[in-house]
Amino acid sequence: MNKKYIKILFYVLPSMFIVTVSFNNCGRYGDIAGSTNMSSTTGSAVVEPETDSEKLGIPYALLSAEQTFASMTRVANVTNISTALSNEYTNRYGALAGGNDLSMANGPLMLSATSLAGEVCNSVLTTEKAQAAGDRSFFGSVNFATGVSSVTDAQFNASVRGMARSYWGRNETAAELAALQAYKGEFITALAANVRTQAASTNNLMLSTCAAMLSSLDAITY
Repeated sequence: MNKKYIKILFYVLPSMFIVTVSFNNCGRYGDIAGSTNMSSTTGSAVVEPETDSEKLGIPYALLSAEQTFASMTRVANVTNISTALSNEYTNRYGALAGGNDLSMANGPLMLSATSLAGEVCNSVLTTEKAQAAGDRSFFGSVNFATGVSSVTDAQFNASVRGMARSYWGRNETAAELAALQAYKGEFITALAANVRTQAASTNNLMLSTCAAMLSSLDAITY
């Protein structure tokens, strides 16, 4: 994913605290859960807190790197894997989960998942912008030829509903919708007046919203 889109995603992530959740443990490169460390001063064993999601009774599992890529492309209806998307997956693979335990989730994993999701969403936008509104799965009547100021709340909400049902397997909650609507408002407010009328601003709003939803915890767990 190129630097312009990465900047967009770094802007959207702080606004998506309800939708996207990070964890503190290391991912693919972390210590084995449940291991013990020796205190350098006393030589006593320090018992690490339990992080195995199954042992803790948490009814969720994290998608592995391979499963994440397969799931993202499937739920986003991406059947043509572009060179850019393939390269993005290769570049992000090492920071994605090496297994299914939730203890592997951390900040770098979430950022890598978001960047990968952004490239998947690039493919979605490329496809849907070439389609008639009635043939689109996610972006309905959004006019990508006009600036972001023309994106109505109804159009934005309809896109959120379509992505939530496909990416999360459910409707968005009121809190999630409110967070996404707040992001839309912040996104538009942050743009200079002349930029709001440019078609790229509409593309970037929908791209960043799509990427945030496709990389949220509900989208990369099962």
